[in-house]
Amino acid sequence: MNRVCAFLIPCFGAFLLSCSSSKKTVQPASGDIIITTKEGHSTGEGAHKEYDSIQVKYAGYLHTTPEQVQNIRLYRFIDKWLYTPYKWGGTDEKGIDCSSFMQKLLSEVYRVEIPRTSVQQFFDGWIERYGSAQYLSEGDLVFFQTIGENAVSHVGLYLGNHMFVNASSSKGVSIASLEDPYWKKRYVAAGRVKRSPLSQ
Repeated sequence: MNRVCAFLIPCFGAFLLSCSSSKKTVQPASGDIIITTKEGHSTGEGAHKEYDSIQVKYAGYLHTTPEQVQNIRLYRFIDKWLYTPYKWGGTDEKGIDCSSFMQKLLSEVYRVEIPRTSVQQFFDGWIERYGSAQYLSEGDLVFFQTIGENAVSHVGLYLGNHMFVNASSSKGVSIASLEDPYWKKRYVAAGRVKRSPLSQ
């Protein structure tokens, strides 16, 4: 893995920065309902499986199938905060910024404590940084340069299928795509939390 070197850009002035806006968010393809599917087997017999409404809802956001949405704890947390408005320096449901949202998510879902700002999170000792997006896994942090010459000014959490959750100044807590030209151009690196997540 390619590591991003900490000496590339001075970050002393960026410690006060939080987030910048996104251009697009993704709307779900299906509603918040419980569905039952019939999965075929080689014997020709069928098996019924019920999916949690959270699995169905976020399968729509991620353009995948409900069985691929496994981390129910994570998606319940996201669902609680979804569409919370953005507020620079905000830390609660009245308004929150990207780094505070990541701080709360990692604490509540994975029991990992990280610093307050996106720059501090990027250089935190519990984060293993790497450059290529091809290594991304659910739960990895994704960092962006959205303001001037600062090394990092925005952070989100990777979900899968090129999608990540973040708190943007234009949409609040929302799900966006790394393939969106806005984010693709501003992607800096990813960071994998070294501690093990909670068992579900």
